[in-house]
Amino acid sequence: MTKVLVIGAKGQLGQSFQYCATQFPGFEFFFKDLPQLDLLDNQQLHQYFTSTPTDIVINCVAYTEVDQAENEPKMAHQLNALAIESLSQLSKSFGFKLIHFSTDYVFDGSATKPYKESETLNPIGVYGQTKAEGEALMRSAGIDGWIIRTSWLFSPYGKNFVKTIFSLLQNKAEINVVADQTGSPTYALDLSADTLKALDQNPVFNGVKVYHYTNSGYTTWHGLATAIQKQINTHCKIHPVDTAAYPTKAKRPKYSVLSCEKIKKEFNLNPQLWESALKDCLKKIK
Repeated sequence: MTKVLVIGAKGQLGQSFQYCATQFPGFEFFFKDLPQLDLLDNQQLHQYFTSTPTDIVINCVAYTEVDQAENEPKMAHQLNALAIESLSQLSKSFGFKLIHFSTDYVFDGSATKPYKESETLNPIGVYGQTKAEGEALMRSAGIDGWIIRTSWLFSPYGKNFVKTIFSLLQNKAEINVVADQTGSPTYALDLSADTLKALDQNPVFNGVKVYHYTNSGYTTWHGLATAIQKQINTHCKIHPVDTAAYPTKAKRPKYSVLSCEKIKKEFNLNPQLWESALKDCLKKIK
């Protein structure tokens, strides 16, 4: 039986993998988080892999506070880059395949059509820069694995835009939401299930491959907020605003839609529309 270790099991993606695990009886899962497994503690990691045979490691750990990363570049760099370097070295030593998640923020957002995997990276903030560095370290490590870039992650777990707006819409008379940033919302439960579906096909691993995965379709943050409101039927007014009217510490890509044709084709996946995924998520949140 294939032994799969999921690191970062308490985060929204890690919890989504836990939710989906029962659908994949061919895998034996191990779910770990702090303090049991600390990606910044090499000795602890080495001891773990020495004592526990592992075929696949799915890394769900990341520093994802986009604005805070501007104030804490060292911490972002440790979790998004150095930790990936260390996992890559362990992959080399112990022979496990590494699945790692990256982000649309590795692009600058100046495109007008969906980004393909092969396009040049040009991150515009610390978060994106550290994620791009993590990718580069993994790709140059001489190991086998996948980097899966995703965007606008939401789920019933952890902290995310959908849960925040769901709460605001029920407690506020009006809110402002940015309407000039475009991307594809991604349901963490779909991302985790489809990652496991791809692994379940016994793929041939040969070096590090990069894939994009999001739900189908795209929208703006305002469009996503409006779609949430339609589902839960509140009277809160949602005002569209420009990015300029809502200044944040970190710059955001204006357009970060990812082309998912490669992963769909290679693994015969068909991600559902983000609107359908949102419906499912809100049912679980309620």
